[in-house]
Order: sequence, then C-alpha cells, then structure tokens
Amino acid sequence: MIASLALCAALLLPQGFDELAQKFVDKDARVRRDAVIGLAKLDTQQGWEKVVAALRDPKPEVADEAQLQLAGLAGAAELALLYGKDALASKDEFVRLRVAEALGRLSEAPDVASVTKALADKDASVRRTLCWSIERLGLAGKWSAATPALGELARKDKDGGVRAAALVASATLRAESAASLAVLAADANAEVRAAVVIAARSIDADTAHARASAAAKDSALGVRIVAAESLAAARDARGVRALVDVLESEKELRGRWHAVELLRQVSGLQHRLDPRPWKAWAAALADGPLPEPRKPERAEEERSVSFAGLPIRSERVCFLIDLSGSIWQKRADGRTRKELVDEELRKALEALPESTRFNVIPYTAIPAPWQKTLVPAERKNVAKALEWFVARKDTGTGDLWGALQVALADPDVDTLVVLSDGAPSGGRRWNLGLMKQLFAEQNRFRRVELDAVLADASGRLVREWDEMCAQSGGRTIEIELR
Repeated sequence: MIASLALCAALLLPQGFDELAQKFVDKDARVRRDAVIGLAKLDTQQGWEKVVAALRDPKPEVADEAQLQLAGLAGAAELALLYGKDALASKDEFVRLRVAEALGRLSEAPDVASVTKALADKDASVRRTLCWSIERLGLAGKWSAATPALGELARKDKDGGVRAAALVASATLRAESAASLAVLAADANAEVRAAVVIAARSIDADTAHARASAAAKDSALGVRIVAAESLAAARDARGVRALVDVLESEKELRGRWHAVELLRQVSGLQHRLDPRPWKAWAAALADGPLPEPRKPERAEEERSVSFAGLPIRSERVCFLIDLSGSIWQKRADGRTRKELVDEELRKALEALPESTRFNVIPYTAIPAPWQKTLVPAERKNVAKALEWFVARKDTGTGDLWGALQVALADPDVDTLVVLSDGAPSGGRRWNLGLMKQLFAEQNRFRRVELDAVLADASGRLVREWDEMCAQSGGRTIEIELR
C-alpha cells in the first residue's frame, strides 16, 4: 500500500529537465508537444532554450505550442532568447513570424530597441506582425516608448498591409493626429484606408465619426464595412443614422447584410434589408447615446440560397471543403459523407443567381482550387464545377490555414464558407485558438466574412469556430453527416 502511494506521488511530481529533453526529440509529435509544455512550466533558462528551438519543429502542433508558450517568458536573460539567432534573428522567416506574434502576448515588456530593430525585417508578414504586437503591448500598458519607426513604416513601407498595421499601432501609442489621418485617408491602398478608420477611434469621437462617414463611400467593400463597424461602435444616434444611410446606398449584398447585422446588434430589432423601417427607428431616436437595445425579437426566416442549411449572404463567395479524414467514412446507408456533401454543394451552386461569382476549394494537405479566381455562376460554370468536385478523391490531412490563404489571394472574394469537422490536421498551422487570432488580424482591414458548416464537431471546436467566424461578422451551423 505504502509502495503504491509512493509510486502515485512520484508520477504526480513535475518532470525534470533531462526527462523532458529526452521527450523533446521523440519521434511522436504529441510527445514532443507535451515536452514543450513541460519545459515551459520548468521556467528555467535551459527549458526556454528548448521551447524556442521547438519553433522550427516540422510538425505544426509542436511549433504552434512553442509559439503559445512563449507568452510565459519573463526576466531579462530569458527574454533575450527572443532576439537571438533561433528567434527574431533566425534565417527561417516562419520562425521570425512566430516570435513576432508571441511578443504581443508577453507578460513582461520586451526590449524596445531589439523589437524596433526587427521592424526592418525583410519579410512583410514579419514587419506587419511586429506592428500588431507593439499595438497589443501598447494597449496592455507594456509599450509606452515613442516609436518613430512605426510612423516611417505607415507612410513609406512598400506593403499596404504593413503600412496599415503600423498606422494603427502608431495611433494606439498616440503618435497620430486627425490631420495626419486625413492625409493618409487618400492612400491608394484599401487596407491603409481601412486602417485610417480604425486609427481614428484612438483620437476622439468626432474624428472617428468623420473618418468613418467619409470611408462609408469608399470604392472598396472592405473599407466600407470597417466604416460601418466604426459607426455602430460609437453607439450613438448620429452613428446609427449614418449606418442606415450605408445600408441604403450599399450595392454589395455582403455589405448590406453586414449593415443589417450591426443595426440588429445595437437596436435589438430584427428588420431585414429594406432600409425604411431602420430609417423610421433611427429618426425617432433622441440625439446622443443609444438606449439599451430592446430584447431581441424573433428573426424572420431568411429566404435565400443556402449551403447545408447555412444561408449564403454574398454574391462573391468561395466554398472551402475539407476532404480529410472522416469525410470518406461510410454511413449506415452505404454512402460516404463526401457523397452527401456533393449533394449539398449541387443544391447550393445550382440555386445561385447568375449575378453571383463563386469558386470551390477542396483541401487536404494541399488546397486544390477549382479556379484561380471567382467565376460567374452561369449554368455551364456550375455544371463544370460540380463535375470536377464530385470526381475529387483527395485524402490526407486537412490544411485549413493553407486553404484560407489560397482563398484570400483572390481580392474579389468577400465571403468564405468552410465545411469541416472543425479540426485542422495539416499544414503549418494546427492550433485553432491561435489560428483564430491570426485570422482576425489578417482580416481586420479587409473584413471578408467567414462562415462555417461544422459536421459532427466537438463542443470545444464549435466554440472556437463560433468566435473565429463572429469576429468577421460570420456565422456557424452544425450538421450531422453520420
């Protein structure tokens, strides 16, 4: 009995460095991931060196875990690991990208000089992510230093996304003015123009309203959506009156539905695309802050094209369909789940108005787009797409992150509809919680809607997808394919 108790106690004791270091080189990625977690808990210089080294592990579940664990770094000696040859100075740009993101979640302030120096990184995605991390550190009170390099990037970087992220970070640190934003509002890049609207919220309410009202007439849908969100965020009468004007003038179906959802959130009402009842409600409001939203009414059933029960609220939509794992399992009736998906896709595509443009991207370890860009939903295109998709026999792991990147490469896409069991299983990204944050940043200046049809997904995964989609103004539904 005593021996049994002693054994149990030993099993509960923290693992030592040597034992964890042995697991760190195990062939099983799950064992290596557990070793990373254990090494971070040790909170020693030796342990953190191993965690940093794990950023280059070939398996995404290990490298993602290392990236997440870096948030626990504290102390000058340990933090210095982030600026060395295995981290921000690595030759591997993806390692640098991982560190650049992790900096924004540190519990202690990083070294300002080292991070500022890294803003000159040759890779645009690293520069953009560093700007985002400085913004997050600033919001958390861990970065108060003046950072002129951000202003330089906001005005001179060759990449529009970097300029946008640098501008928002600079505004967060109170280094921008209403006058400087007025100049940048004329930038040729849509992401920068969207960033101007977001940055204006850091100045004052009048500047935020002025910039959002002007951007509501922008030529780019993403900028107009960011403007609509800013008008709604003010939660005042002038903002919602301007938002109703956005609904009335918007030409894109995605933009109109987004304006309606924003109006529903601030009012509790459930009117639809017709702007007249919204105008009547807004006109009756007293000037100033909005009253508390009414208790939400029962929404009128949407009558529109749907995919597996999810209404399609866009005329520029891309379908991403996970062909990994369980989709090839047979049901009790002898058919595979893939055959059911074939039917659902057929019903959706054949119901699309010809004014809609669409694409289909099935994905396993490699995303396989049907076309490089959206095409009109004419009968011949729909028939070709369906014939092509039904014939797909792809198997393997599911690279969700890679599929998202392929879809977003088409600048005309405004809505992504994903069908999946919810669990990414391949590619360079594995952790859905981390992916959720990364997608939100990548998408915040463009505002593509992400919708998800989740087949037989666990409750934990459904919650992650709910948050990931909601950040973009999107929705999730659950279905059974068993």
